Amino acid sequence: MLVRTLAYLLLIIIILGRPEATFQYAYEGLYQWAAKMVPTLFPFMMISSIMVYSGADLELGNMLSRVLKKIYRYSNYGLYAIFMGFFCGFPMGAKVVSDLYDKERISRSEADTLLAFCNNIGPAYFMGIIMPILRECGYHNTLPFVFGMYGIPAIYGIVIGRLHSAPSAGAQWIKPSAPHSSLASALKRSCMDNTQALIILGGYITFTNAFRIFLDLIPISANNKNLLSSFLEIIGGVQAIYTTTLLPEQKVFWIMTALCFGGVSCIMQTSSFLEKSGLSLSHYLKHKVVTTLICAVYYFVITRPF
Repeated sequence: MLVRTLAYLLLIIIILGRPEATFQYAYEGLYQWAAKMVPTLFPFMMISSIMVYSGADLELGNMLSRVLKKIYRYSNYGLYAIFMGFFCGFPMGAKVVSDLYDKERISRSEADTLLAFCNNIGPAYFMGIIMPILRECGYHNTLPFVFGMYGIPAIYGIVIGRLHSAPSAGAQWIKPSAPHSSLASALKRSCMDNTQALIILGGYITFTNAFRIFLDLIPISANNKNLLSSFLEIIGGVQAIYTTTLLPEQKVFWIMTALCFGGVSCIMQTSSFLEKSGLSLSHYLKHKVVTTLICAVYYFVITRPF
């Protein structure tokens, strides 16, 4: 207890010793949240919550099962979570899985298995920000990078689904769901829940960005500081890597690897959803590290950065 208290006091002293730098880093995190995360993520969060409250999540899962039931051995609700996780992007995967488990529509084992692969960077961000960077670095064929970002986790989900004996695609729920809400009621509940969730996410991003001040205390090069910052907060970290003096192939390798991991900020944001439903953050982290290592080896092979 004493050591932890002294550590907190040291953090306060460091922040007070460099208030302007701390303010700048925290401001950058707050700006990224307000300018990029809120307008991009909030509509998806609202739509997903409305679908869960109205019962449309099961209908979509039923539709997906006709195509995916021979590939993914998950319940129809699980297939809905996979769809939302891949197409809406992080942290929607964690949020949807958490919501479904909290409402007892999927089991604990299925929720843990889904979290292992369906909480990734969203395709909207990837196409809008990452693809132009790839082309500027000389990689005009972006399909191999799309496969690394989404194909590898998708295959990983197939493998662990079979190893952990996830429910068959025909399974629908564990417990009959509550009566479906009206559109007005679902809209109100979704707005309240997701506004609170977004405020929490903003706090995590701002807090994590402020911690970049500690990288300034480490006697390493500016390039290495930018690389490390990408593993703290990914949105600003990508731009930090891009502004380094590294070779284009090295920039691409580190950007893609950092994107696969997501950063400490993404982990903290994920934990906010998992804590609400009681799901295991350590289980999620274990699989996130494994998939990041697999992707790093893959990107090393296709970029040959060193």
